Amino acid sequence: MTQHGRRWGCASLFVLIGWLLMSLLYLLGVPVYALERLVPCDDFNAEHIDPDKWFGVEHSLPGGTGTEAIRQIQDNRLRLVYRGYGGTDSDSGGVFNGLGLTFRNYAAVTAIKATVQVTDVVATACASNPKVTFPGGIYPWIGVWAGLQEHFFNTATPTPGSMENDVVAGISMFRAAESTDPPDVLRVQSVVLHCKSWVCDTTLHHKDLGPVKRGEMARLRIQGDRDNHRFIFQRDDAPEVVAPYTMSDTAQPSATVKRLVIANEVANCTAKPRPVAFIEALFVDVMVNESAAPRGAR
Repeated sequence: MTQHGRRWGCASLFVLIGWLLMSLLYLLGVPVYALERLVPCDDFNAEHIDPDKWFGVEHSLPGGTGTEAIRQIQDNRLRLVYRGYGGTDSDSGGVFNGLGLTFRNYAAVTAIKATVQVTDVVATACASNPKVTFPGGIYPWIGVWAGLQEHFFNTATPTPGSMENDVVAGISMFRAAESTDPPDVLRVQSVVLHCKSWVCDTTLHHKDLGPVKRGEMARLRIQGDRDNHRFIFQRDDAPEVVAPYTMSDTAQPSATVKRLVIANEVANCTAKPRPVAFIEALFVDVMVNESAAPRGAR
């Protein structure tokens, strides 16, 4: 056999082996799926936020006390700034405030990847309310964060205008109000929550992905893999973190929330000084799954 013929013979053998392996996995009932590749969506290289790609959102519940909110493009990056305070009439519970950008074509988005940088952060606690039983909000932890968040599916019948029975996943830079880390250190975390009512306070998954300093950039990724009933998280080039689930995921989420977000949950406190949460974050190089990308990016 000629050298050319041997090369073709080896190639054919590898193709046959690959086909046999795929067939074996299929016969054994092991699902074989390929996730959509991610493609560029927005690098914020414009004067204003693109209304064909985004719409702004701000949430404050219950009785939110946000005072300063900024959402703008600055130096080819999305800049989000938010300040909120705890209530002063009790030493129980807390308040939630959030600010962000939601994808205009949210229904098509199943994966988000972006570079995130927290440039300023403050999160103070309340000594007389150290173990907050939070009556509402997105994350059941007191502190501030910046990252990516998606309502992926509903485990029952969706209720428009509600979050009841939604499953929410996120990856973010988080600073707890009672953190023992140095003041300029946050933690990257992945989380999956189930909203049993209008409150998303049932934790299905939570993993610490390590520290990140204020001013340090991190590449964050979140991807829903419905075919394999799991969520995939990744920080930079670190190994993927997989969070499987067993709930029904055939229904669309009630809340149309797939976004870049900064947020805080602040403890109520009768003592002074009043607890405060402040965060400034920059987002750039946003990518999404190919079928959700602007036509020019596919």
